[in-house]
Amino acid sequence: MRKSGRIVLIILAVALLAAGLSQCVFLLRYPYFRQYAVQNSVSPREARKTWGRPDKVSEQVMGMTVEASRENWQKVAELAAKKDLKSEVGTYYYNLANAMLGQLPDRLMDYYQPFERGLFLPVGPKSTPFQIACAGDVWFALGYMPLAERDAMLGMLFSPAHTGSRYLRRMAETNLVTGDYEAASKYLRILVNSRRDRKWALERFPDKWSPSYQLRIAEKRNLLPSFDRVHGMDQTPIILRVLLGSNHTNKAALDYLLCYDLLTKDLDAFVGDYDPSLTASHLYEEAMLIFLAAKGGMSEENLRHYHITQPVLQRFNRFVTIYKQDNGSARNLSGEFASSYWYYYYFAARNEKD
Repeated sequence: MRKSGRIVLIILAVALLAAGLSQCVFLLRYPYFRQYAVQNSVSPREARKTWGRPDKVSEQVMGMTVEASRENWQKVAELAAKKDLKSEVGTYYYNLANAMLGQLPDRLMDYYQPFERGLFLPVGPKSTPFQIACAGDVWFALGYMPLAERDAMLGMLFSPAHTGSRYLRRMAETNLVTGDYEAASKYLRILVNSRRDRKWALERFPDKWSPSYQLRIAEKRNLLPSFDRVHGMDQTPIILRVLLGSNHTNKAALDYLLCYDLLTKDLDAFVGDYDPSLTASHLYEEAMLIFLAAKGGMSEENLRHYHITQPVLQRFNRFVTIYKQDNGSARNLSGEFASSYWYYYYFAARNEKD
């Protein structure tokens, strides 16, 4: 009996060691999956149950959302550049990182774009909890706190444990930006009780702000709209125009509005929103050339007014020549012009899901 008992103990020890090694391998292979689980206050085991077994794709997407929560935009861009995942959430963070780095229009057509859902994730009955958890990041970055706070609340509601520092931090900061210190303190007091979040929370009580954090809050407050309009939660262009009506120097909001117009192929709206003295990109030049050609407005005066450069004009003429020669076929355009707005405008089509 003693010998068999020792054998049982050895088997149990080996099993425990194997389980420990397996957990260590998991944590090393999928660090972002683990960090996202921690932000949602769930164990790795519960995380696998909720989001499925991690793989390279989920690790890359969760890496983007984790780094975005820290506002490490260069790191988000680097993660997105590893592989175009053809994923709405992946594109969403790719676009957001590029906007924060001041290069959204220049990089827009280099990546999979699922129309406007690559800019703003839908929040509705068909949205996944993961999409809802990510949806508010763009609104916080652009300066529209009502939707940033709403999506943080919804994210927490649909999270596995119905809590998580990711959402509590966002709700605290949206209220700090808007000046509602009483509401912000409620969330900060909760976070103070977490060993992992204690330092972060203590530094954000208004009487503890460092000069750098005071500057961060001031920059965020500069983005806040001074007025608002009654609108539906899905009326994205109206919200962006409200932001720009209060602060026309909000370049990220301007680029988001213009890129929204272009991804929905609404050139009339684009021309109405576009002021070439405020922003510039070859993408905007390409879109204007489609509009001017369609309206018979290819005059020297219009080309100068919209800052159309000669290289872009020459490429457009070459695109049109090939397009006409092939009777509107994409056959000979998909190589040289695949990353142009012209190719997207004429050939990108919504599927049934869209």
